Amino acid sequence: MRITIGIPCFQQVSPETLDDYMRLMYFLGRRLPEHEFFLAIKTKTEQYRARNSIVEAALQVGSDFLWFLDDDHVIDWEGTMGPNDRYGIVTRFLEHMAADPSLGLVGAVYYHRGNECRPVLMKEGKDGGFYLMRDDEIRGELQEVAVQGGGCMFIRASVFDRIKHPWFESESATSLGTDVQICKKIREAGFKVCSDTSIQIGHVVSSRTVITPHNRHRIAAESARRVTNGVEGIDQNWLTNSALALYRMDAEEYLGCKFADMGDIAMRYDMADFMKYRGDLRQYYATRGREQLARQVLFHHMPSVIHEMEYFHSLIRTTEPARGADIGCGSAPVTFELAMRGHYMDFIDVDGAAAYEFTKWRAKKRGVACGWKLDGLYDYIFMLDSLEHIEDWRGVLNQVHDHLKENGALVTNYFDNHDHANPEHVSMDHQAVKDHLIGLGLYPHNKYLWVKNKSLGHMDHPKEAA
Repeated sequence: MRITIGIPCFQQVSPETLDDYMRLMYFLGRRLPEHEFFLAIKTKTEQYRARNSIVEAALQVGSDFLWFLDDDHVIDWEGTMGPNDRYGIVTRFLEHMAADPSLGLVGAVYYHRGNECRPVLMKEGKDGGFYLMRDDEIRGELQEVAVQGGGCMFIRASVFDRIKHPWFESESATSLGTDVQICKKIREAGFKVCSDTSIQIGHVVSSRTVITPHNRHRIAAESARRVTNGVEGIDQNWLTNSALALYRMDAEEYLGCKFADMGDIAMRYDMADFMKYRGDLRQYYATRGREQLARQVLFHHMPSVIHEMEYFHSLIRTTEPARGADIGCGSAPVTFELAMRGHYMDFIDVDGAAAYEFTKWRAKKRGVACGWKLDGLYDYIFMLDSLEHIEDWRGVLNQVHDHLKENGALVTNYFDNHDHANPEHVSMDHQAVKDHLIGLGLYPHNKYLWVKNKSLGHMDHPKEAA
């Protein structure tokens, strides 16, 4: 076989990758002399241009297969000395291709350098969007996927005869990364896209730091901690940073571990038995254990969630203590800070759920006056990362309406959630929820803030704000 190895390069390549790829080339030359290998390295000004140039080079030399690698991977992430069969993954790829002529692309698992260091594999949601696969969906075998990460794609050259040129298009024009683009086109051309998830390769974070299956949760936790301390140029709001630091410190005490160790605990969060609890999700969430809390703590240290938290803290600016509630509060990193500022808060969630019990423990530890049920009228009600988890969402929103004062507000990030693939997200019909809110007399100030105002009842639905 003729196999072109294509590497788009950008500025400086880490010494770990250079060393690893040199060992790869030596292995291929010595161990696989029955195949011809060609190397195509393209300096990357724009990702799609570099990839198109590499495809053209592969076709010009009559390649049967094109193996895309990025300039920041390490195949032998364990750093063994001497000959290493890890570099023989190309043989595995060829075996898969020979066994299934309809297979157009196959790759291996590697992990994001951010985004909780999740696997760079995607599935397609019912809404047509692409969503990162969860760890429990990775089976450790050859499995079909919607998108294989572009850092390791082994492609049958004949698929390019079935795809219209240009094979890769501008990311800004399509709003899709080049890996999503090519996988989508290959599938539309009638080929399968698969990943051999028994093969895992490393991803270089920085010099001397490589993400591997063994350390990725520790790195994710450390990365989150660095971000909250203002490293990497992110200027965090001092209030949010202080609230997160206190939240993290309390969680460490409650769980009896350091923040850096929470990734290992969160990794054990289990959704495998979710379906048997449908109709009784309160019992499901009450049985998730300390893994639920660890998972929430890590989630709320993601940069995008921190920025969201800053916004929600800025919403409640009244100098006089207001009355609020948080429905589906979990560990309540946003609203507990409001309670610490002197606002009266009622926290509502599932008794027995680890994150909710943590909030109860915090309230006692910090001497915060609060309640644990909806009671009376509120100036505002929060529903953050909760509405999508509620089966009887209509009934709950009816309660929200009944417990809000006139001109009171529902604060929710529900309409920013597009993760249809998560089985816990049982309520994802955004339009139905919008219509119900309007029908109740709650109108959008923006996508996060819905205000109860009878005088707006005669107005048209402000779609732009929604």
